[in-house]
Amino acid sequence: MSPGWVTSHPPGGHNRRMGRIIEGTPGEDAEVWIQDRGSAQARLRGRIRIEDLTHVLTSISARSGANGPNNPVTQYILAQAADYLAERLIDDANPGHDGRETVPRTLSSALGHQPFIESVLNMSQHQMLRRWPLATDWYQDVINYVMRPSRFTRAVEEVHRNFDVMASGRLGDFIRRFSDKVFEVDGDPKVLRMAEALQALWPDYPPVRQATLAYHEQIQTMWAPLYAEALGRYGLRLRPEFSLGHLGWAFNALQTRETWERLAGFNLNPQQPFHGSVWSITALTGLMAISGAVTGDDGTVYTPTELADLMPVAR
Repeated sequence: MSPGWVTSHPPGGHNRRMGRIIEGTPGEDAEVWIQDRGSAQARLRGRIRIEDLTHVLTSISARSGANGPNNPVTQYILAQAADYLAERLIDDANPGHDGRETVPRTLSSALGHQPFIESVLNMSQHQMLRRWPLATDWYQDVINYVMRPSRFTRAVEEVHRNFDVMASGRLGDFIRRFSDKVFEVDGDPKVLRMAEALQALWPDYPPVRQATLAYHEQIQTMWAPLYAEALGRYGLRLRPEFSLGHLGWAFNALQTRETWERLAGFNLNPQQPFHGSVWSITALTGLMAISGAVTGDDGTVYTPTELADLMPVAR
């Protein structure tokens, strides 16, 4: 279950009152109780997995409490907005000739500040205005939410959890398992498409550009420690002209490209270059990148085949 995951209950269903959570605990599920517009009684809209959005929502008017980033209703509104925008923007995105002029119009037609909260979510406009008094701030935080690096959290956690097992054999097997694990648990394809669509359609739109910069920085923070641990586990070090940032950039580019190929339904023929093992195209090209970027701790230069056969060093 990924961050921002929501289950919903239909109107007229659940009206049981419970103690309302003012600030949710990241990683825990919370019920979302909301009064329908014009109703005097709260209704259970669903449950949401709380994540820490304190540093994601930069424009919300309250930094904590009932209208703050970690309130279940706040996160419900954002999760619904991301889903609603994905359905409309990806299906029908027609920017102007310069790719920028229609951005506010597209956002306002799909996620209008007041129409979305009232017509789509059937909530009082005060729920929106207490959090985002200005429409521009609302659009900024929806984009921040859609493009947040934590949409990849599941993959990072899964690799951490299985790292010792994955790194117990040959380096080639580790690279294959690493790549396969990321593809296995990577984020919701609709969310991935939505984030990439925003970057592709409107790279110069300031909210998108700011969110992209944050994504670049945080992806390095999330993955670089794993790369460093893997190199140490196999007695390798980067050549002086390269950094973990360069390695992270290369792997991210390869993984993103193959993700798009898979989403498009292309049949990427599995590769079998070593010992008959099946390699994804990302794993194989990742080995190519590593081969040119590392040496042994003692300066030994390895061929790709030798790297693939390398065993962990004694710990």
